[in-house]
Amino acid sequence: MSFSKMSKLGSYFIEFISPTSWHVRGVRKIYYSEESKYQRIDVVEFEDLGRGLVLDGKVQSALYDEFIYHESLVHPALIAHGKPERVLIIGGGEGATAREALKHKSVREVIMVDLDEAVVNASKKYLPEMGADAFSDPRFKLVVGDGRKYVEAAWGEFDAIIIDATDPMEGGPASLLYTVEFYRAVKNAMRPGGVMVTQAANTSDALDVMASIHKTISTVFKVTRPYSAYVTSYDAPWGFIFASDSADPKAIPPSDVDSKIAANVKGSLKYYDGETHVHMFSLPKNVREAFASAKRIATDREPPSVRLPSEHPLG
Repeated sequence: MSFSKMSKLGSYFIEFISPTSWHVRGVRKIYYSEESKYQRIDVVEFEDLGRGLVLDGKVQSALYDEFIYHESLVHPALIAHGKPERVLIIGGGEGATAREALKHKSVREVIMVDLDEAVVNASKKYLPEMGADAFSDPRFKLVVGDGRKYVEAAWGEFDAIIIDATDPMEGGPASLLYTVEFYRAVKNAMRPGGVMVTQAANTSDALDVMASIHKTISTVFKVTRPYSAYVTSYDAPWGFIFASDSADPKAIPPSDVDSKIAANVKGSLKYYDGETHVHMFSLPKNVREAFASAKRIATDREPPSVRLPSEHPLG
């Protein structure tokens, strides 16, 4: 949904949560609203979330709580690895994922590959807090291009690969970043002992999609660990999936998480610590059962897809 379809009753943004439900948020100001080659990009100031980035009508991050999502995405994987030196980020246009990865003292290089340079430029201009100093860090490199193709051309190069793409929506730019063919390419791009983590929709209305992604990844990697964190901006417990052939974040005691953060991470974290780590990997029974019973393996021919309604409720 574009912001040209705001409610006629006032400045409200309506975001689809599922085919039968949506969330309405008050909007104080629109900073940027354009259609790029790949997607609709909006930067707005929400009444309750502060400034935020919206892509194709879906809230991607907001200043109010983006640290929850980005710390959850990055740190469990890098802590599980131990001493990552080369990190690849697919997506992550706001720069916040790179910001968190660069906090690790062992990291010597972070390469961020984003398909849409317009997202990066809009984020730099209107959401500079997201990237902080990441874009100017000498260890950081931006590649504007297709993340899938970049991964397929890499071989044994990275200690950690972080997939910070948009949800897999039918016809969306990220649909082929959630398939078995892609995860095989990710594995080939890793160094021995490498780790991967991907955002994976949510554990409520998109549980079937997350379960399919988990099942797909589990056919490629020996260790596959789903976890979640509640993000107010998304109105849902958001899902992530860690994968490796050796490292296992769930096996790390909370005291060890805290000691590893103290030893390896520069600065303080707002959300993630040892106690939070245990909570994130302790999923509810219904979620565990959904993962256990999932049978669908996503392929390039039949990628997973978050279902959205075909029409806007306001017409």
